[in-house]
Amino acid sequence: MTTTRIRRCGETALLLDCADLAEAVSLAARIEQWRPDALDVVAAARTVLVTVREAAALPELRRRLEALLTDPADQPVAPPSSGNLPSLNRLSGIRIGASDPDSGSVGGVADVGDAGANAGGDAGSGAGAERGVAGVTIDVRYDGPDLAAVADLAGMSTEALVRTHSSITWRAAFGGFAPGFFYLVDARELGAGGAGASEAAGGPSTESALPAVPRLDSPRARVPAGSVGLADRFCAVYPGASPGGWQLLGTTDARLWDLDRPDPALLAPGMTVRFRELGGRSGDDRGRSGESR
Repeated sequence: MTTTRIRRCGETALLLDCADLAEAVSLAARIEQWRPDALDVVAAARTVLVTVREAAALPELRRRLEALLTDPADQPVAPPSSGNLPSLNRLSGIRIGASDPDSGSVGGVADVGDAGANAGGDAGSGAGAERGVAGVTIDVRYDGPDLAAVADLAGMSTEALVRTHSSITWRAAFGGFAPGFFYLVDARELGAGGAGASEAAGGPSTESALPAVPRLDSPRARVPAGSVGLADRFCAVYPGASPGGWQLLGTTDARLWDLDRPDPALLAPGMTVRFRELGGRSGDDRGRSGESR
């Protein structure tokens, strides 16, 4: 039996209080099928906000939500409409990465494409792949000021931390904080089959390969654009310079938010993300760091 509650939120919206992130992501994917009746569907860590055009539509929306929660197995998951995800043909010409003259690609270019069709299946593994959702690989210089501290917390060398972080298939669970800022979670936490797999399997398939990382006690007044950080069990790339308390592992030249693109946001809910190491790492790669930060 679900513990999800439905609450009124303003004049034209209902808010679903979910048990956890996996349930919120799964429900949001199902409710996306109801567009254009559902004007907007916004997932967060444990909630889903669903808006309609006018208050008169709320009773019918509530009825449909109650039916969904009563028997979610009767509500098949379909891919989000193309209008809610960046178009693959639009993204295919965008260069993503960090400049590195010693890298094997021109300007540190990373890969953009269908998550289920990348070479080796790297970005195709994990949540989102079976739905054909776009995936990106972002080049990163692991030169962040908190790299050694996070490695100590995880009980591994900085070399092992970089290998682990770059081996994970991340999934964009939801956006927030700033335009283009997406909360990425290890796709295995949401079930390997994509949205809805956690219900079929009785819960997420495995835990993340990395431990939960606490935010800094004192947030930085300015985090540079392109900083790659961890907080709790989430990973994110800062789209622009801003204050922030996430632990920073590295930097990238990828533009997470660019008004000159047809789709300004590089990421969208459901997309898969992989990070690829470039040179320039700092810290002790030979063993656990002895530094105290």
